Amino acid sequence: MVHLVRTSEMTGDWEKTWAAFSDIIKYVGQNYDQVKESYLMTNIAGPIDKVHWVLSFETLADEEDFAIKVFQDSRYMESMKSLEGLLTPPVDRLYRRET
Repeated sequence: MVHLVRTSEMTGDWEKTWAAFSDIIKYVGQNYDQVKESYLMTNIAGPIDKVHWVLSFETLADEEDFAIKVFQDSRYMESMKSLEGLLTPPVDRLYRRET
């Protein structure tokens, strides 16, 4: 499994942020078969304003395919724009599960 973790800090209204994320997560789940799991995590310790969007894929090739397709998907891009002003620009990291 390969995991894309997109991390941002919340800078705006929490309710608007969660609503926007809920819409994006639902849209991705319905339109991208490459994504096996998609959910949010927040910090318990450390900076509590951080939010991590985790997207899981079977292979790195699936993640790459997803990355290419979302940049061509106007609905996805508009959904991401709805987060502007609510979050800092995301930092993406890729992880693989070892066990």
